[in-house]
Amino acid sequence: MIPIIRVHWRIVSSVLLALALALPGAGTAVAEDTTPLTTGAVFNNPKGTVEEQNAVKNHITGAIGRTESGRLIRAALYALTDQDYTNALVAAHQRNVNVRVVLDAAYSGSTAAQSLISTLGTDKSARSWVHVCATGGACIATGGTNAINHNKFFTFSRVGAVGVAEDVVIQTSANQTPVNVAKYWNNAYTVVGNTELYTAYTTYFNALVAEQKTADYFTSAKVGTEKYYFFPQKTGDVVVDILRNVSCTGNTTVGTSTHESVVRVAAFALHRDEVAAALVSLANQGCSVQIVYANSNDEVTLKGHPNITLKKLNADGYLLHSKYLLVEGNYAGHPDTKWTFTGSHNLDYSSLRDNDEALLRLEGNAPHDAYAQNFTGLLGYATPVV
Repeated sequence: MIPIIRVHWRIVSSVLLALALALPGAGTAVAEDTTPLTTGAVFNNPKGTVEEQNAVKNHITGAIGRTESGRLIRAALYALTDQDYTNALVAAHQRNVNVRVVLDAAYSGSTAAQSLISTLGTDKSARSWVHVCATGGACIATGGTNAINHNKFFTFSRVGAVGVAEDVVIQTSANQTPVNVAKYWNNAYTVVGNTELYTAYTTYFNALVAEQKTADYFTSAKVGTEKYYFFPQKTGDVVVDILRNVSCTGNTTVGTSTHESVVRVAAFALHRDEVAAALVSLANQGCSVQIVYANSNDEVTLKGHPNITLKKLNADGYLLHSKYLLVEGNYAGHPDTKWTFTGSHNLDYSSLRDNDEALLRLEGNAPHDAYAQNFTGLLGYATPVV
């Protein structure tokens, strides 16, 4: 015998109404993620699940979505063609967040960029606005024949409630385009609560807006456990200097099985001969040098060395777009330490001399180990160069 279930329809109606309000539909906003923003790394995987593909994008748009009325968002971007980023920034503006964006001229005509510009306007006396770098050049850099604002960073005066995530910097390798989600490996690093770093990025952002033209903007300083580098750099090569700070011996707990230092490079572009030579020099001294790249003019220099692992990740439209360098070992006289360098800065001459760029150094085990784990994953997708 089937039991008779008596239903109280007033209760059912209440439940159905609650469900209807909770589910997204026409004109219904999805509830915002309330997870506190914290310092750390995020990586996407274009060959993973939809969630994994969108990890970097969702991290950034989620932070935009959790920025409250009266707060300030700044963004310096090279390519904005993904309407989802525009929608997030416009929604923030409409709830009285101050939104200020610098765009390179190259992609400023995209539908997503034009939509943002039409809503926010270009009047910098207003609370929200978009500034487009001068056509045919970067906002600051004056070198080369195709100088660009290649930056990809966001800053937030606060994300969420008071005291939860103040003075936030998100430095990413990802352009705000659909292909950077669907086809490219990228990363983003978030720093929460480092007011000096936030202020430094603000100063650089303001210089971009003011178009303080120079071939040598290069600025660097250590702030807490982070260090920033802003480009262009007219002379020298900061990445070569970084590599020259590495000693292959002197470790007792980290590095290879015999404690030689390990240098890992994930590069969209590796074209600077001096950087390649510095990597070979470290390999000659006994360091383990591991490289994954999408494009390089220095394959001949790098391949065939017993201490260099060289793999290419660029096939069928999928490619490595991250730009990071890891040091595990003896750095600047400090053995058994771990360091991470990440940002928009490719290992090509344009990123050094001709572009507006940012590079961020992170000190300690947590960021390094997160990036090292990501690097291991990249090795699995990449093809050995022989």
